[in-house]
Amino acid sequence: MVESKLMEVNTYQEKVRGSIQSSFPKADISSILKFSGGLTSSVYKVGIHNPDKILAVKFFPKKLESKVEKSMQISNYLTEHNLPAPQSYGLIKDDIEGSVVMDCLPGQVASKIWETASIEDQQIILTNSGAVLKKIHDLKIPSFWNHQKHEVASVKEWVNWTSLRTKKYLIAAEENLDGETVNFLKQAFQRLRNLYESHQDLRFVPLHWDYHLWNINVDENFNISGLFDFDNAMKGHNMADLGQTVYWLIIQQKLLRKKLFKSFFTGYGTLSVLDREFIYLHFILFLAGVMRSVQLKDNLRWLNKIHIKVLKECIQGEYSFIKDNDKEVSHL
Repeated sequence: MVESKLMEVNTYQEKVRGSIQSSFPKADISSILKFSGGLTSSVYKVGIHNPDKILAVKFFPKKLESKVEKSMQISNYLTEHNLPAPQSYGLIKDDIEGSVVMDCLPGQVASKIWETASIEDQQIILTNSGAVLKKIHDLKIPSFWNHQKHEVASVKEWVNWTSLRTKKYLIAAEENLDGETVNFLKQAFQRLRNLYESHQDLRFVPLHWDYHLWNINVDENFNISGLFDFDNAMKGHNMADLGQTVYWLIIQQKLLRKKLFKSFFTGYGTLSVLDREFIYLHFILFLAGVMRSVQLKDNLRWLNKIHIKVLKECIQGEYSFIKDNDKEVSHL
């Protein structure tokens, strides 16, 4: 067993060296450290000289090749526009496992820093994350900024796709939730459809579509030092991206504090009453969508219990400040 693990380590070190040399043929490798490893990919932190850089080498299975390539293009596009995404230098394609070489950005994952940060520092993190998301939304949409499953090419297609989602998620809710919750979702989804029918001048922008504190690095001053994970990036209504971030803040960070949300919104910029209602309704829509996707997975029943709890809190009006901005509520 020990010998097998040693062979595995040596094999990956050779793969790491090969990946680095394909992008930096004159580089001297000074260190190789396994940075992270998951079900689908492993990441190694690599120090090199000539040039002096700290790099990351990510390995991925063949089935993820197109997603990684798109993520690499988007990351480089953001770098060109002075946003803190990792510069990617080389993509190696393989029949079994490919790799990509990129800068290893400074800072720590924001979700980790969040755990011990003061409320004041959490406000800074959210303000800065809101400002960076606004910068992404202000970019022109490049040709490669698309979604492999849900490509939406225009405002009209976005409105139609959103309407389709409300119908699918409501069918799932009617099969699994009580009458009070179903009626609440019916009203919310109808309101969202009505808003889109009466407001066709919405902003159609590049969306991160997975923007939360697990995909952001912050430095010691809580500035955003890294942006990651563009696998789900697509085009659409900018307020939907904010609504999805609100979902993650509530589910992951268990937020129920008006001034913290206000920090995120302030960082993003001026939001109208209509904007905030779109954010609130898209938060509910995404909540229902995640419930639909995990409802048949026994190992995720605990997650649906959290979602049902949040939906009940929505019914009770505990998150209405997201759209109304008129009352303070206490922390969970």
